[in-house]
Amino acid sequence: MKKSKTMLKIMISGYYGFDNIGDEAILKSMVGAFKEKIPQIKITVLSHNPLQTSRTYQVKAINRLHLISIICCLRNVNLFISGGGGLLQDSTGKGWSILYYLGLILVAKIVKVPVMIYAQGIGPVNKQINKKLMKWILNNVDLITVRDNSSKELLENLGVVKPSIYVNSDPVFLLKKKNINHTIDSYPYIQELINSDSRPLIGVSVREYKNYGSNLIRIFAQVADYLIKSYQAKIIFLPFKFDEDVHISEEILSLMKNKAEILKIKLEPEELLSVLSRLSLVVGVRLHSIIFSSMANIPFIAFNYDPKVKYFVEDLGLPELLLEIDEGISLKNIQEKIEYVRENNDKIKDILLKKVNNLEEKALANNELVYKFLKP
Repeated sequence: MKKSKTMLKIMISGYYGFDNIGDEAILKSMVGAFKEKIPQIKITVLSHNPLQTSRTYQVKAINRLHLISIICCLRNVNLFISGGGGLLQDSTGKGWSILYYLGLILVAKIVKVPVMIYAQGIGPVNKQINKKLMKWILNNVDLITVRDNSSKELLENLGVVKPSIYVNSDPVFLLKKKNINHTIDSYPYIQELINSDSRPLIGVSVREYKNYGSNLIRIFAQVADYLIKSYQAKIIFLPFKFDEDVHISEEILSLMKNKAEILKIKLEPEELLSVLSRLSLVVGVRLHSIIFSSMANIPFIAFNYDPKVKYFVEDLGLPELLLEIDEGISLKNIQEKIEYVRENNDKIKDILLKKVNNLEEKALANNELVYKFLKP
């Protein structure tokens, strides 16, 4: 660490500025924790939308693709943080995103800046060239924390041996939901949305899924109609990546026989968490819909569209709440899961309460490692 850097400065890289509430929740948790612990810290975030990121989190933000600006800024920071989220994988982003994130880590090391891999879910990594690059580059970073045991195993199998690898948890677990009444007062629309006339409120979080396409949309329409007909439920579609998830929710709605609602305003992560706390059940494809459900102590049914979902649900000790999306899901097997949740509701809530308390402690451990590393 260069002695000329008297004020602590860090740079954070991740999937920020894309209106993905899961990743924005990660960033909000990180920035909030770092500023609380080290009030004078200067934080720079690489973002797809620097103006929005800067305004939202009161940080310096620069365009994630402006390499010259990134290098100029990197020369004057104490620590480069890559994370959190699932950045180092080649199954999405046309396979290019892993090269982008590894490239940033490499640039940081070239300009002699310490690097931390922060609470990431690693993989899947399919291409041999990417596996070799990860082994080479990650063996030169200074600290690695991951959010599940499977990520650590993957790194070890790739031959990443030099930095210590700590298994902690997603930083989102440090977020606290806002008082629901405050959220309602701020958004009268929310009050109308969650006013169910004593009907059970059920949240549905969907996303585009290239391997299943229109069939998945049709099945979710059937599931929503089934819940309305069989349980007199009120269905609310919850977008976690705003425009994209609203679009697919509207497609599902167009195939339904009954009326349902879509949350069509962008909420802060804590506000969305408070809305989830009013639900009876979440049927979720996106990982952070399941994480938020767990934090709000709401039972869920999860869909394994990506190994990160499976890892999280298994780490909770609730694999029976997981459906394998690629093995062909149907209305019947979703109905069976719904019935299982109804019969075991209290048991599931007890497990979630204990597990989430533990995951909060592990999320704190990520930040303690940062503070320890930054301490002169």
